Amino acid sequence: MRLDSFRFLVGPLVFVLAAAGSAAAQEATVEGTWTLDMKASQNVPEAQKGVDLKISVDGKLLTTARFAGDTAVGEPAVIILDGVSRPQNVGGQKANVVAKWVKAGVSYEHVVSMMQSGSVFATTQKIVTEVSPTGKTLTRRYEIRRAQESQDRLLVYRRK
Repeated sequence: MRLDSFRFLVGPLVFVLAAAGSAAAQEATVEGTWTLDMKASQNVPEAQKGVDLKISVDGKLLTTARFAGDTAVGEPAVIILDGVSRPQNVGGQKANVVAKWVKAGVSYEHVVSMMQSGSVFATTQKIVTEVSPTGKTLTRRYEIRRAQESQDRLLVYRRK
């Protein structure tokens, strides 16, 4: 009799824990609205300060919209996560962009190469975006290269 009572209690508990684990795993996605954590970030450009990101995914298309409060900042950026290099307008300039999933739904990499006005050297930005296993933190690691110059940047976002 005691064994039956134990099974009666343990069965539903296992189900609840499995469901909770599944819900936590579903939150670990790049999709969502993210707020910049200035204290955790490094080398933040002025244009990023006070700007939230809203990331959505539709198949291979990833859209990043930027917001200052409820006001959209610029046009949403759309990249195709298929590993194919293609020309794209970035911030009003011609660029080549290649993007791919590193781990589907959780981490992606995109590389933007463009000529800067007044320079004979192309600038290349490699950006790796990744959400933490908990789904609460998003990091964007930038490697920015032009000729012999290089600059690294780390932007840390918290789920809003």
